[in-house]
Amino acid sequence: MLMRCDGAHDIERDCLGEDEQQLLDSLLEEGIIRRARFGEYLAPDQEYKTYPAQYKREAHWSITGACNLRCRHCFMSAPSAKHGVPSKEQIVSIADQLAECGVFQVGITGGEPLTRKDFLDIVDMLNEREIGIDCIYTNGWLVDEELLDGLEKRGAHPPFQLSFDGVGCHDFLRGVPGAEEHALSAIRLLCRREHQVSVSMCLHRGNRHTLRETVKCMASLGVSSMKVSAAFELGEWAHPELADLRLSPEEELQLYLDYIPQYFDDDAPLAITLSGAFRYSPGRDAWDSFSIKGCPAEAEKCTPSCGVLVDCFYIGAEGMVCPCMGMADTAYAPSFPNLFETPLKDILGDSEFDHLCRASVSDVRDGSGKCRDCEFIDRCNGGCRNSALMAGEGYYGADPEACWFFEHDGDKRIAQVAKESFEAYLRRNQPQGGQAATEDDLKDCI
Repeated sequence: MLMRCDGAHDIERDCLGEDEQQLLDSLLEEGIIRRARFGEYLAPDQEYKTYPAQYKREAHWSITGACNLRCRHCFMSAPSAKHGVPSKEQIVSIADQLAECGVFQVGITGGEPLTRKDFLDIVDMLNEREIGIDCIYTNGWLVDEELLDGLEKRGAHPPFQLSFDGVGCHDFLRGVPGAEEHALSAIRLLCRREHQVSVSMCLHRGNRHTLRETVKCMASLGVSSMKVSAAFELGEWAHPELADLRLSPEEELQLYLDYIPQYFDDDAPLAITLSGAFRYSPGRDAWDSFSIKGCPAEAEKCTPSCGVLVDCFYIGAEGMVCPCMGMADTAYAPSFPNLFETPLKDILGDSEFDHLCRASVSDVRDGSGKCRDCEFIDRCNGGCRNSALMAGEGYYGADPEACWFFEHDGDKRIAQVAKESFEAYLRRNQPQGGQAATEDDLKDCI
């Protein structure tokens, strides 16, 4: 019906079937369509279009597998460009396929995406195809005025996400002297130029003591949000000589338990996510947890295990297409398709890949062999597919990190340590909307 609303041809209501007439009437009543005025036609960007693929809002796109740093924890082994560097022709092919499939938003990553000398040419390609840049993921070393001027000239003002791994500790993890100062300079410049800036921090035993100082430092520079988690035991971080630096699950959780009261005592200086355990944005009257996402039995067949995978996907530097970037170096990776071998429209069509992205809670609960009879089934949907693959549990396996979190009362322990400081924070900072939280709100804050 929408395709027939082309602004050029009349729709004779009396020639429609009863169901079509009802649909037409409802679209008119809801303001989705209206009658064209005399001499009025649709502009090109108003025309309804169809695409030969399932809907995907965004591609997380690695435009290179190379990097200018030597990060000790790189799960992509970018220092050796393990995944290669796509040619200009391959970049054009990917951009064309994204446009063909109606994917009009990308997050640009690497390796380090700014090492490509044709980076702004790639921005031009995206502009020509009306593909927006949702975020640029970078280590910050190559962020300068010239880059930002080039983006502004092209009408692009994207958010940036940088890595920053602890005040005084960043150089160690990044493997190159001066990485910390370059990252700080980039953050200052981006905030001065009014780009939205977020930061990710990888925790290990050598930098865990800097968490509070680092959050306060980032907030003072203008960073809007931080994601904090322990480094994944993949790629470079899987080397045996780094084993002493890895945090155990209990150590990571204890770090969060110690920090959450400090975070609220500091008046929640920025939005923060602590792995899957805790998440809060300043001004809200409740905090929550990624790990707590229960689904009733009657809805499990139609509820996605991961909502992010329904809307987004990852394209690797070598052309591999997988549901999530973190899956790129797991043992399951050879099972994912490659868009240089199979057209993206087929990968995103009615395919096995699409089924993986749309895996339901029921698929996971039945596929893991553990979840269905788990006592925490009402709290967890089997956890993260990425974590399950990293642990070798299979795509539909249980997430050992989520299992550990609930088996060790992680949710209850966090709620207990957060209660007093969160209530005090709310008393000092009236939530948006102007109405203070009630006692029931505080009980249900997770």
